[in-house]
Amino acid sequence: MKKLTNKLTSKLRPSKQPVEPEVPSRITNDTVAEHREQILAGGRKFKYPVQYAKYKLVINSLLIGLGAIALLAVVCWYLLYSAQSSSKLMYRLTQLVPVPVAKVDGETVRYSEYLKKYRSDIFALVQQEQINLKSPDGKKQSEYYKRKELDNAVYNAYVGKLAREKKLSVTRLEIDNYITSTVNTKSISLEAYEKTVLRNYFDWSLDEYRDVVRDELLARKVGFAVDSAAKKRADDIVKRASAGDFVAIAKAESDDLATKAVGGDVGALPIESQDVNGIIAAAKRMKEGQVSSPIQGVDGYFVIKLVKKTETTVQYSQIKVNLTELEKRFAAVQKAGKVKEYIKVEKG
Repeated sequence: MKKLTNKLTSKLRPSKQPVEPEVPSRITNDTVAEHREQILAGGRKFKYPVQYAKYKLVINSLLIGLGAIALLAVVCWYLLYSAQSSSKLMYRLTQLVPVPVAKVDGETVRYSEYLKKYRSDIFALVQQEQINLKSPDGKKQSEYYKRKELDNAVYNAYVGKLAREKKLSVTRLEIDNYITSTVNTKSISLEAYEKTVLRNYFDWSLDEYRDVVRDELLARKVGFAVDSAAKKRADDIVKRASAGDFVAIAKAESDDLATKAVGGDVGALPIESQDVNGIIAAAKRMKEGQVSSPIQGVDGYFVIKLVKKTETTVQYSQIKVNLTELEKRFAAVQKAGKVKEYIKVEKG
């Protein structure tokens, strides 16, 4: 009797389980929307967990990537600024990323410019002079070249700043003309010069050598542009030498110590001699006894008086006026404490 009562009670008690919606037995125009909703609802429980997993995967990947970049930056900082690595890998990296090695008067000095010449010096020590860099002498020479090339890099950066202020630049044509004037391209091509000389003696490519030449030519242009006093002095010497005793003026005024004592006489020179300062070319256009106007050389002005010329030789006397203003300005910047170095290198 009790069992029968329980059975009847369970049948009469409402069920606690949710009643599943009745699925239409047939798909018609009236029930197609209901069928679509039921199918989509069944797929949502699989869709959203996957989306959440992808989101976390992207975030984790970004965090790992940023961590790797930060670690690489720390390692590179240590190698450059603490260990002062000069490996080819670090040199190439500094060419790609313009990290500083110093700053001069607010101008950044690129690490790659310092390494380019320092690595070349060390390459010559090891390959040409067979110096062991771990020996006492090798370490001493290494420190010497570090100081030298860091100073040169700082100087070139300062020159670059002045060049922008003066709106001066060096063209690719000027660079190539300089290279071909110093390399006998009739006997050796530039490609061969790169392989046999630049690579073997300096560990430079032709483009790296072009950069070195550009710095040199730009320094010349800036040196002449800022030194109005030297130009004024040269013009004054021309006036006095044209009307007076050239030999006496040369002995009193010339900055060329090699010829000053003999009144500027350089003797007879072959016309085909290397003419770095352009003096022989000027002398060939002059008449005997004529005094030239100021000639721009490499590091100063030259005033010459043609003594004699033949088909194969020229003989002249010269007075040189050195450029000094650029060096004075750079020394003043150094003295004022406007040079900040980011690596520790012994003072020269």
